[in-house]
Amino acid sequence: MDSPSTHSRRALLSAGIAVAGGGLLASSAGTASATPRPDAPRAHDPSRGSGYVDPRGPEVADVERRRNDSGRVRRLHVEARRARIDLGSLAVDTWVYGDELPGKEIRLTAGDTLSMTFVNHLPQSTTVHWHGLGLRNDMDGVPDITQRSIRPGDSFHYRFRAPNPGTYWFHPHVGVQQDHGLYGPLIIDDPREPLEYDHEWVVVLDDWLDGVDGANPDTVLNELNHGRGSMHGNDDSDHGGGHGTMAGHGSDHGRTNDHGAGHSNSSSERHDHDGRDSTGGETRPPGWGPAVLPTMDLDRLVPDVDSSRLGDLGLGVANQSLHDVGLGDVPLPGTSDRAAVRAAPVPTSRASRGARRDDGPGHGGHSGSNRLLSDSSHSTVLNSMPGNVNYPYHLINGRTKRAPETFRCRPGDRIRIRFINAGGDTAYRVALGGHRMTVTHTDGHPVEHARAEQLLIGMAERYDVLVTARSGVFPLVAIADGKGSGKSALAVLRTASGRAPEASAHPRELEGPLMTADRLRAGESVRARSRRPDRTISLRLNGNMRSFNWAINGRPYTPSQRYPVREGERVRLVFRNRTKMWHPMHLHGHSFTLPDGGPRKDTTIMRPGERLAVDFDADNPGLWMLHCHNIYHSESGMMTVLGYRRK
Repeated sequence: MDSPSTHSRRALLSAGIAVAGGGLLASSAGTASATPRPDAPRAHDPSRGSGYVDPRGPEVADVERRRNDSGRVRRLHVEARRARIDLGSLAVDTWVYGDELPGKEIRLTAGDTLSMTFVNHLPQSTTVHWHGLGLRNDMDGVPDITQRSIRPGDSFHYRFRAPNPGTYWFHPHVGVQQDHGLYGPLIIDDPREPLEYDHEWVVVLDDWLDGVDGANPDTVLNELNHGRGSMHGNDDSDHGGGHGTMAGHGSDHGRTNDHGAGHSNSSSERHDHDGRDSTGGETRPPGWGPAVLPTMDLDRLVPDVDSSRLGDLGLGVANQSLHDVGLGDVPLPGTSDRAAVRAAPVPTSRASRGARRDDGPGHGGHSGSNRLLSDSSHSTVLNSMPGNVNYPYHLINGRTKRAPETFRCRPGDRIRIRFINAGGDTAYRVALGGHRMTVTHTDGHPVEHARAEQLLIGMAERYDVLVTARSGVFPLVAIADGKGSGKSALAVLRTASGRAPEASAHPRELEGPLMTADRLRAGESVRARSRRPDRTISLRLNGNMRSFNWAINGRPYTPSQRYPVREGERVRLVFRNRTKMWHPMHLHGHSFTLPDGGPRKDTTIMRPGERLAVDFDADNPGLWMLHCHNIYHSESGMMTVLGYRRK
């Protein structure tokens, strides 16, 4: 299948990257203090969280007003619906945005305003999260934290300025809905693009099981976590959705004509040992009355209990959710130079037992399921099991390798490829046969250019590369690392006549040096002066495969959790992976820098036993999720919230 839409351009080389935003430079030494536990509201505290910035508060509106504004408004109408989708070698019933997989690309220029009416025709409540964007907090799309869930048949109006150029994407933040087919690319162009290229190819990677032999992501989640279901409450027997009380919204949330002031309640404050005030609390909209359950302070109940013993208690609290409607406007008329990086060759990964060589329903697994990956599967690259789910298919731009997408251009053309891993549980090693890639960006932010034969792309990560097309027909292959022989996705680059690559194509570049984010350096335009952190937050990743009881600092997610930060601080997040599994950790609304001048990112891979300190500037007030982007881990507890304290 030929690529349905491509972008051609010859951009003039300019001096720097525009609208790049404030950069960061991680410091390897020194911390001011630690906040080892989230603030949790006392059950007797009637104010519950008024010390935190309301997602619709004046602080959020003020930052939005100060963002770059081009004066242009892009108006869209998008619907989520059930549809029958042709994947090339088979058709499946699934959920999509519009009638395409991936969803139709949304494209803006930095400084533009997106004004999108979103309509939910799904059987469950949902939201839209704009992954990687440092946007206004009340448009971030997290149910019960930044907005109400959008019920079936209802609509919501998303409106925000696109602050930074880069490669981003959008997907729900409810349950495991992303693993149905609800995702699409979001590209923010630079009005002064410094790169020179002729064409652009957006490549979206995905692992697929929905609608194959009766499987769907919800049943897989329930099998993995022993029937506990989703932390985001996608059991819609009452058409609900959400994971507890929603933070900081009045009854008119979602309307574009009023992003008004937040709450003015006051509360008594307590002080940390280092003198910074820290109010525990859960922010609730005025007039909603009492919460369904009093919020529990897990620190007081079980101060140092291993996560495997705490899981059922935390999940019990979290599952008491409010099922709220999503409010919005009436839908609008539809439109529905650094030298090459040296790296060691990649060791071969051990395949899962029983995995088939070609796309199709898998076998083996554990607990007798052909949808769960064998316990013996292992990725040497990730130093752990590669994931939990034995996907029968892997896709590039919604196509299986039996009927791949073909991108056409002329020999000598320069192509910018934007890679997005929209998978739920799979890291991919990606290579373009017969070509070396020049990495220019990761997670939307520029890096010093580096040559690469293959890339490791974890869930939710993005990489931009440049290639100069040779004459011929070449396979673009994404290997599902560690998940079994033949588990791969394929697309085709064609610049001349010739036979198409076989579905089993395995270019030699996949045996060459592997590029990973820690080998890159931030581009000059996103660097900033070195600065000692004002606050350090320690984040231990806990859980095990047997109980599937994933957590952060021993506490499975509840929406009342808050790790406090203050606007203007340099914040250091210290991740320690105490599990035997790898986790791609993602921070909403911000980007952080990897150590020693590393790249600026919003998602980073944490291997078992690793410790990693990343820094970010607290310049976007609100309540922001921090979680593992393996959606089966996040929806089983590995999520928490960073909350800006009011001044």
